[in-house]
Amino acid sequence: MMIPSEINNEVQLAAAFRDEEQVAQGALGLLWKNNYKSLVYFANQLVKNDLLSEDIVSETFAKLWALRHNFDNVPSIRSFLYVTVRNSCYDHLRSQEIHTRIHKEILYTSDYVHEMNRDDYDMMYAEYIQQLYVQVRELPERCRQVFNLYFFDRLTTREIAEALNISEQTVRNQKTKAVAMLKSALLKKNILPVALLLHFFAVLCAVED
Repeated sequence: MMIPSEINNEVQLAAAFRDEEQVAQGALGLLWKNNYKSLVYFANQLVKNDLLSEDIVSETFAKLWALRHNFDNVPSIRSFLYVTVRNSCYDHLRSQEIHTRIHKEILYTSDYVHEMNRDDYDMMYAEYIQQLYVQVRELPERCRQVFNLYFFDRLTTREIAEALNISEQTVRNQKTKAVAMLKSALLKKNILPVALLLHFFAVLCAVED
């Protein structure tokens, strides 16, 4: 059984990482020691948040551990770490952008919002976001794909058409259908005044590519 002190090069490190669990844990410790600080620095350049960067890197190492038998060499491990951290940072930034956009649309809508205290508004906003994500998951597959690419990933109509290998008109039709279905579903939930919902979706439909 190889122990961490006997690992002298990257070939041995990669082999140890695929070995039985006790040996692999020792190899993971070395990978952590050699890469953690640089990965946190890398993440922090993107998300500008020390604690969040540390969380992202920790989660990335957990993913690496779950997939440890898939790696034959240390460069592929290192590549996985950086790509996964980068993608997690981008996912976080996209999520933050989405929440900021929705937050602004709600705030600019009506006197109803301005009359709320902060706690009531936060509760309303949290429920709105939750219900939006739930209803998006309930959309038909093609509608869901188009809506996610358009609204969450911010792709243009042309980019979506190319990504899904469909016509631009089909993208527009699916986007319109998705918005109509979401509006109907959310209105039935009665989680916001009708004016707020109609305003939000009117803005969404009016956004140009």
